[in-house]
Amino acid sequence: MANAITSIVRQPVDDAVLAKQKIEQALVDHADGVIDGLALLQACEERGLLPLLRALLEQGDDVLRIVLNLVTRPEITGGLKNGIGALQFLGAIPPESMSRLFEAASTGFKEATGVPVNARMGVYDALKALRDPDVGRALAVALAFLKGMGRGLADSPEATAARGEDRGPEV
Repeated sequence: MANAITSIVRQPVDDAVLAKQKIEQALVDHADGVIDGLALLQACEERGLLPLLRALLEQGDDVLRIVLNLVTRPEITGGLKNGIGALQFLGAIPPESMSRLFEAASTGFKEATGVPVNARMGVYDALKALRDPDVGRALAVALAFLKGMGRGLADSPEATAARGEDRGPEV
């Protein structure tokens, strides 16, 4: 008759072998992502971005201190506020209107490049140009813009708030 097993000897699991198996399985499971990641790393290396990032990470505290010193300068903070205000302005304009105005401005620039630099225009020439329907349309749009801008300049933020209109955050 056979002897009873009284102790179980477990084979020690090597952590390095286990880690290698996990890595190999992850490579199999995510082969496309790994290949794309390696291609991205290669592109960064070819353009010199990896050494730049490595230096940035190694000197992170010094770089952060320099960036904070630059950002806290009054002209930089003013520029950032102006940039935010410009983005808010552009965001408030309907895209269709912007597209139409840009197309019209492009047509105007093309027309303007055909005029000689030394061309002269007299008073009668200007009055004659006012009869042109295209000039009339452009002037009507410009005058409507100026009227709206004047109305906006006349309105103080306090008066606008008193009327209950929301003009967005002050920049």
